Amino acid sequence: MSTKYRKILQELENDILAGKYNQIKKLPKEEDLINHYQVSRTTIRKAISILVSKGYVYQIQGSGIFLRESALKGYLSLESLKGLTRDYPNKKIESNVIELKLVQADEQKAAVMKCDVNSPLYFLKRVRLVDGNPLTVEYTYFNKKVISYMSEEIAKKSIYSYIIDDLGYNIGFADKVIYADKLDEEIAQYFCLQQGDPALIIESTEFLSTGEVFAISTSVHNYKSTKLLKLSNF
Repeated sequence: MSTKYRKILQELENDILAGKYNQIKKLPKEEDLINHYQVSRTTIRKAISILVSKGYVYQIQGSGIFLRESALKGYLSLESLKGLTRDYPNKKIESNVIELKLVQADEQKAAVMKCDVNSPLYFLKRVRLVDGNPLTVEYTYFNKKVISYMSEEIAKKSIYSYIIDDLGYNIGFADKVIYADKLDEEIAQYFCLQQGDPALIIESTEFLSTGEVFAISTSVHNYKSTKLLKLSNF
């Protein structure tokens, strides 16, 4: 069942992001999905439950599976690791690479990544823009043992797509710590703000589905543009 539900989940997620269901605001009925994919009800329900947890849809018993529109309108989702493409549909997403180089893991990073001290890591610093407006400055370290190759061309696009489509990995989950601080002079310039202005910071440890850490990152967000979405259920 595992492989089947993941493929169905990915296809439905892609269809939602592409706007396939925007007119009717709901997915096909459960029975129709079972017939279309030729799988069990359990498999379909597993895929749908993950779509619900990610904030794409909600279910009303006897009525259907409806798009949860509020999760698709310019919020950074704390539920998903799909990146800015998913959070800002129909927006132009750009990445300006400031720095990309190989470094060695110090004791702190080695402990988090479960690798040896001095293991090679890719360090990437880039500014992410939405419709030309700087949203976040990212500082990311990638374990070279897992992410064997990184280039400026890759870093300008979706790194998650590269990891999934080109490297063939399944991205699993992330631990995130969120806090407020003040902008330093350098990052304030990227945002056209003042040094000492508020900053929203997200520190993230990112794992493959195998539990292996592939990246640790610190993202500094423009407080004027960033809104976070955390879905809650009763």
